Amino acid sequence: MQHETLWVALAEALGARSPYLKPLLQAFGTPEAIFAADEQALLAAVPTLGRGTLAALLRGHARERAAKIVRWCHMNRVRILTMDAPEYPKRLLDIDEPPAVLYCRGNLSVLNAPLTVGVVGTRKPDVYGVRVAYKLSFELAAAGAVIVSGMADGLDGVAAAAAINAGSATVAVFGSGIDIIYPKSRTKLSREIAEHGVMVTEYAPGTRPFGHNFPVRNRIISALSGAVLIAEAGETSGALITARYAITQGKPLFAVPGDITAARSAGTNQLVADGVTPVSCTEDVLRPLRFLYHDCVQEQALREAMQYSELSEQALRPFGMRDITALLQDGAREQEKVTSAEPKASHKGKTRKSVPAAQERVRSAPDLSMLDAQQKTVYENLPDGAFSVDALTERGIPVGEAAAALTLLEVYGLVCSRPGGLFEKL
Repeated sequence: MQHETLWVALAEALGARSPYLKPLLQAFGTPEAIFAADEQALLAAVPTLGRGTLAALLRGHARERAAKIVRWCHMNRVRILTMDAPEYPKRLLDIDEPPAVLYCRGNLSVLNAPLTVGVVGTRKPDVYGVRVAYKLSFELAAAGAVIVSGMADGLDGVAAAAAINAGSATVAVFGSGIDIIYPKSRTKLSREIAEHGVMVTEYAPGTRPFGHNFPVRNRIISALSGAVLIAEAGETSGALITARYAITQGKPLFAVPGDITAARSAGTNQLVADGVTPVSCTEDVLRPLRFLYHDCVQEQALREAMQYSELSEQALRPFGMRDITALLQDGAREQEKVTSAEPKASHKGKTRKSVPAAQERVRSAPDLSMLDAQQKTVYENLPDGAFSVDALTERGIPVGEAAAALTLLEVYGLVCSRPGGLFEKL
């Protein structure tokens, strides 16, 4: 229990997506040795450590909180996976900023399943996106893939439900504590996932679903996946953060093309325009994966599943996903409204911006319109030259929020990461 507590303390001291975790472990070997080191030894091993991180490692507050977290997990049957545990997902060990610990409920063996596909998309889908996400996830799951998602509003939850309906396991990665189901409408779905798969998070129990948690969480969805499928996403969808992680982590990336006039498909359409493999059927995803996972793909099961993979309202009712079932019920009416709202071709002098043109505008100059007020403030206050996350935490920004802000700025091409846990403003 003491060893487990020190791992949790290390996670609490460094925060999520810490660039210091791997260098510290390489230098000292274990959390015990890290906490036993003095300030001089810590700085000698990782010179970029800032005052805030040093204080967290040298003081006992993180260990006191960690002891309470471990006791709560043992009492509530939550498994803590430390980086040195045999069940810890091997794919996570390969990324630059793995979580020091994972809090889990469910079947831990699912985390190391050979064939896994991450399916993510917008939280505000249309009927097309819902049907596509369900069909592809159902057929992939029936073919032998474990579906990895975020269990969020919209398409992530649809993907998880489809996998369960197909009789397969699924993984849900939380952006909150394991005891905080977000959104509440996914409570029934979370119970099914815990029974038929596993729920995981790097955030300690009691952590609220703050917005800045989710971009950081997305690197785990990508890392746990052998391939990533973006079902439907707008230009600013968080699913595109997962897509970027997939690219940087060397994962095969797929995207479902959509209506070129629909804002919900602008992100996926741009991915396809940029060279991401387009998907029109499940075979498009499985074809490049067969070489690596030939023994995992169940061809006969896939052929049978294709006969009943179309989404019906009844398919989602056991999961309490009323938002999605209501969307399906109102689908025809919504499509009529969208059609009537589209500009007519006969309107002279009025043209719609093409998706590639809009994306090119974003790439050509630092456009801060994509950022909210807080993110703009962070960007405008970044120092010149190379800096560490402590440049933000020393200004009073929580370490998790700082890591999330840097993730988003990196996605938008406003900063880039450098060796040694450093970043640089572009």
